Amino acid sequence: MTQQRVKVGQLGPLTKLASGGQGVVYSAPGARMRYAKAVVYKEYKPAVLPSVSVDVLDEMPAYLESLPFAEGMDLLSRVAWPCRLVEADNSTQVTGFVMPAIPDEFFIEMTMSSAVQSKTAEFQHLLNGDAFLARRSIPLTERHRYELLADAAEALTILHRHHIAVGDLSPKNLLFSLQPDRKVYFIDCDAMRLRSRSVSAQVETPDWEVRVINPGEELATDRSDAYKFGLLVLRLLAGDQSTRDPHRVPAAVPSAVRVLVDAALSATPGQRPRPADWLPALTDAATQATTRTPSPPPRTTRTPSWRGPAPTGGAGTPVLPPAQVAPPRPARRRPFYRRISTRVKVIAGIAVVLVIVGLLTSKTSGGNNPGPAGDRAPAVAAIPATVTSTIAVGAQPWGVAVDPNTESVFVTNSAGNSVSVINTRTSAAASVTAPGMVKPAAVAIDAAAGIAYVTNAGSGSVSLINTRSRAVVGSIAVGAGPYGIAVDSAARTAFVTNFEANTVSVIDTGARVVTATIPVGSHPYGVAVDPGTRGVFVANAGPPGAVDHTVSVIDPVASAVVATINVGNQPWGVAIDADTRTAYVTNHADGTVSVIDIRTRAVTATLRVGLGPVGVAVDQPGRTVYVTNHGLDDARTGNTISSIDTRTRKAGNSIRVGARPHGVVVDPAGRNVYVTNFTDGTLSVIGD
Repeated sequence: MTQQRVKVGQLGPLTKLASGGQGVVYSAPGARMRYAKAVVYKEYKPAVLPSVSVDVLDEMPAYLESLPFAEGMDLLSRVAWPCRLVEADNSTQVTGFVMPAIPDEFFIEMTMSSAVQSKTAEFQHLLNGDAFLARRSIPLTERHRYELLADAAEALTILHRHHIAVGDLSPKNLLFSLQPDRKVYFIDCDAMRLRSRSVSAQVETPDWEVRVINPGEELATDRSDAYKFGLLVLRLLAGDQSTRDPHRVPAAVPSAVRVLVDAALSATPGQRPRPADWLPALTDAATQATTRTPSPPPRTTRTPSWRGPAPTGGAGTPVLPPAQVAPPRPARRRPFYRRISTRVKVIAGIAVVLVIVGLLTSKTSGGNNPGPAGDRAPAVAAIPATVTSTIAVGAQPWGVAVDPNTESVFVTNSAGNSVSVINTRTSAAASVTAPGMVKPAAVAIDAAAGIAYVTNAGSGSVSLINTRSRAVVGSIAVGAGPYGIAVDSAARTAFVTNFEANTVSVIDTGARVVTATIPVGSHPYGVAVDPGTRGVFVANAGPPGAVDHTVSVIDPVASAVVATINVGNQPWGVAIDADTRTAYVTNHADGTVSVIDIRTRAVTATLRVGLGPVGVAVDQPGRTVYVTNHGLDDARTGNTISSIDTRTRKAGNSIRVGARPHGVVVDPAGRNVYVTNFTDGTLSVIGD
């Protein structure tokens, strides 16, 4: 699908930042993209344009837009991906594209012969001996090496899951950050291969060719990436720009890593370990490695010189001025997977129903006089942690909500532009569509009114569906990028988070009009209503490179933010436990859940869950919170939901569900938990 394009004149005054073999990169102050803090414009050189496959290039921003916002953010935190194609002002000729600017942390202060200079932190600087690193004032420890390699393995795993092959993986198009965390970042992404299609002919950087060991091998596949990642590991650990000899791995390197290096350099593609296979060994090696910056050793041999890459990868991706490098911090365990989306909270038997950005947080009925956490026994037993059925729904299911009156589950299909409605007794499914239903994300049920509210992230609107007739009975225009919604039935009010506008729209559900627009934090996503105080809690995810770390609390009477609560990294989902006066917030990048006392508006605990948590739902009678872990497809932590005991505030056993679990909701009547599986196009049913 062709995405909206921009004209060169819309980019603002262009300032040249860099030039390469394929094109020139300019600042683009007039461009605004929802995923990026700042963007730049890559203009192809006239001689290069005829060789550019525009239809393939067009698929790159189209694929990005097809993802849930959290997935898109996660991708762009690791790669400078094309976001929009750019056309000439006086024609439809494609001249290039805009992409995110390189984040500040991927610059480094280096000591050069003349003075200390700020440089793009290209990986090639690290593939040298200790003496070179000391001369350049690069504080690289042994632990840093393993942490960077682990993050590179994680990034490649994510790219491959998206059917993206790097192809020309080299130390010129891979950047690194040492502070505040060890991370990597890919540039020259238009040279990558998406779904086995390339924008231009694939090339290989000298000294990084897979065809040296296998002349007939196909380029730009996950297997060729696996070979080049093996070279990267070998060369970073050996401090050598060009070696292919696995015996150059230092003796102190753990045997598990040495075995993987040997296998990765195999001429047989199928024998090479996948990037995900490296993660356990690299993580373990990092925890055991020294944190001391090595002193320069006596120079007995000349360090191999770097042979620069062929000028085929194009201009780099410059960015904003670099931040000051901070002092080294203590080494950390493997960082949890970055980013993602939210859920709805459905209440049966009480007035408040809430939804989070595309995922649903669920809440069961409860009293209006809550006491402290753990002061009463559960009304019912916890829901059995067993997947009893898996139901096919539409493409890329996102949000989920339960209507107890019609015994139905509503699922938004973000790529199918539809809503699936499933009978909870028979599992029979029907589909609802409407002209304005574009990238449906969150869904909330007003059971008393018999209306399902669906946010359409692609059209800036909310669709209203009659829960009995399943007919679309109305549409309300809201702000840009509506991803989350919460409905307060008693107050006849709905609250919609407008991700791209940094606002919340307040809807009078009786009149079906927007009555107020409230500024909140950066990139609001999840939203929930506290039935006791009517306070509205909004999770502010923030854009890449400028994470917000906050939850805004809105007083709906004053139509204003009355408190801001600091939470974890990239808060996405939020749900309320009215019985214990507690809010639960998923921190996607940290792999944690923040527990907030609603009365004091203070974080009272931070709980570790799985990789990339997004959706959150509360089962009040069962005293359990359910969290979707949308992270890596990893048997240990991916494709699961975590359960938290609200009395002990401890996470219990995880429950294996489908691929990329996203939304979650509790059915209080049927005592089931419903989870949308984004990649599988299915709905997991957990319970009896």
